[in-house]
Amino acid sequence: MVSLTPKTAVRAYLILLLLVATVISPLPYSVMALVLLALQLYAVYRPPRAGLNLTIVVGTIILTPLALEPTAGLLSALLVVPALYLLDKNLRENAASQFLGYSKDGRKATAMLKAFATGLLLVFASSLILINQTLILTTAIVIGYLFVVLAYVYRKIPRTPLNESKTWNRIVVGETARSSVSLEGKTGIPQNVSLKTECSWVHVEPSEFTLTAGEKTKLDLSMTPPLAGPSNLKIQALALDPWGLIQTNQTLEPVELHIIPRAKYAEWLAKKYLEQTAPGTAPAAAIPPARSTKATKRGVEFYGSRPYEPGDRLKDVDWKHSYMLDELIVKEFAGAHGQPAILVADLTAMDAEEADKLAYNFVMSALTLATEALPTALAVYNQEKVLATTPPANPREALKKALELTQNITLVEPLKRVLQSTEIPRLMRSIDQLEQVKTESAQKLKEILQLEYQANQKMAKNHPASRTLAKTIECAPPPATITTVSSLSSNEDALSITLQKLKEKGYNIVQVAMK
Repeated sequence: MVSLTPKTAVRAYLILLLLVATVISPLPYSVMALVLLALQLYAVYRPPRAGLNLTIVVGTIILTPLALEPTAGLLSALLVVPALYLLDKNLRENAASQFLGYSKDGRKATAMLKAFATGLLLVFASSLILINQTLILTTAIVIGYLFVVLAYVYRKIPRTPLNESKTWNRIVVGETARSSVSLEGKTGIPQNVSLKTECSWVHVEPSEFTLTAGEKTKLDLSMTPPLAGPSNLKIQALALDPWGLIQTNQTLEPVELHIIPRAKYAEWLAKKYLEQTAPGTAPAAAIPPARSTKATKRGVEFYGSRPYEPGDRLKDVDWKHSYMLDELIVKEFAGAHGQPAILVADLTAMDAEEADKLAYNFVMSALTLATEALPTALAVYNQEKVLATTPPANPREALKKALELTQNITLVEPLKRVLQSTEIPRLMRSIDQLEQVKTESAQKLKEILQLEYQANQKMAKNHPASRTLAKTIECAPPPATITTVSSLSSNEDALSITLQKLKEKGYNIVQVAMK
């Protein structure tokens, strides 16, 4: 059962009016009234989408007086005045479904208003050409209604309809910060508000809501800035009046951001540590003498897990995680406390953001070794040459050197990788397996794989990574922990081959992920 509301009553009045016009109006006016009556009954039985329903209502209001004109004359135009209430309600319902685009700040007519006004003007011009007084009066009444609504909207909604609270936030590049601000409406009428950020790394919730006069809404902002970002966070706000006629664009600046590059943050932490551990305030790390004892591949402290590789001991397999992940997982162990560490870094990056990440990981790795008081050796290079090699020394001095070397980070255009990186352990295992197969095809394939292996070995031997590590490990025999920091995948093959050889000699390998 349909409840009796003003909208229902007005629709019933319009249907009754059309029914009367169908009965008393002569042809072809009665046919016109019958078609309009059918449309209204269909809208009651199965309500169409808001835009189509609005079109039906506007067409009915314009054409109904024409159907009644033979019997009521100019009075027929006045008979549809109550139906303006139905037009008003349909405009409000259609406002929420409009697709609006952001533009420069200020007021702007919506696409719906432009279409509505253009249609009315065309009908009014046609009525003047046809000299149809009923149509002229009817169109003038609807145009008058539209002018009244527009005047009301312009009076109630200012050019800046929203007032945001101000705050500030300090954030390190790559970290996620959250902030809350309030948004208050300055209009005298409700408005539909839509928010959109200029930056893809900023998210605001809620992004669409209705704001009544004087009401405040809490906005939750989530920000994960890249290397470069605005100092004032800008949000594009679009306020729409209840009828969907005028959209008001406004740029909000609720948050003042202080974005700290990762490298600057790491440098600040390192300098703070150096100040707190200046000579006389902290004991220097002892450097153990070189040892020639046989290296062990297992340390004493668990620090993570990794996929199984040929040569790993079965007793190190983590069977629980292997069962869950459906692949063999082994436990990694760090070496004994006090063993030397080698920090390997490739100071080559493809852009400024990656250079920032690289400097952060390099300095933070050196700082971590310093806080653990582990004697630290540096092996630093780029794509072209060896930059620095130092023997295991006081980690404070290694940290100072790392800070100095971050100034040598170079930007290069990355090479496009065509082939997948070579997995040396898998390649060697394939060669061993083919060695056991005496068929001619297997031996030819083995020769091809051996050629690939030899080419990779030669490439790795001539690479700066190998030359740098070769100089460093002379002063840091195993067991020692090698920590690698690299950003370019183009160096992956050479570095992985060199590290595989060192792992077989007893070195522990830790690779820092570029995040």
